[in-house]
Amino acid sequence: MFKAGDAIVHPIRGVGVVMHIEERQWRGSSEQYYRIELLGRPTTSFLTIPIKVAEKMGLRRVIPLSELKQVWRVLCANSNALPDDRNKRYEVIEERLHGGDIFQVAEVVRDMAWRKQQEGKITTRGKQMYDEGMGLLAGEIAVTRGIALTDAETQIRERLLKAMSPPAAM
Repeated sequence: MFKAGDAIVHPIRGVGVVMHIEERQWRGSSEQYYRIELLGRPTTSFLTIPIKVAEKMGLRRVIPLSELKQVWRVLCANSNALPDDRNKRYEVIEERLHGGDIFQVAEVVRDMAWRKQQEGKITTRGKQMYDEGMGLLAGEIAVTRGIALTDAETQIRERLLKAMSPPAAM
């Protein structure tokens, strides 16, 4: 169970902070809800999620700082081949993006960056998915490290650029 002030991750909406727990009446019974403020949005956005389904829907704590090195390793690893069929590729990417696993989100960002580098471009929908993945990943890294969202995005891009650069000649 989360408490007020806990940083959490919603698998689709991204990082937020539990503002408080509230009780609501619904059809004659009382139920507790998390009131969550989403971070990294241009306007203040809130989610209200029933406590009893929060875990099932994938709500989790942000990763600890000790696991951040693994995220960087994923970003710097070789890319996984994505399906050539556009619809199948989008399906695979959507599953990884919305599964709630930061390491799979990092894979999506990495794989889409590699695809763009190799092909010179990605589709409009592919770019939207890349941007969504970047937002999810940067948001969690920003909260974990206590830095600005733009700084987290810069760190991700720098690591991707370094990983995709050819090795220096000796």
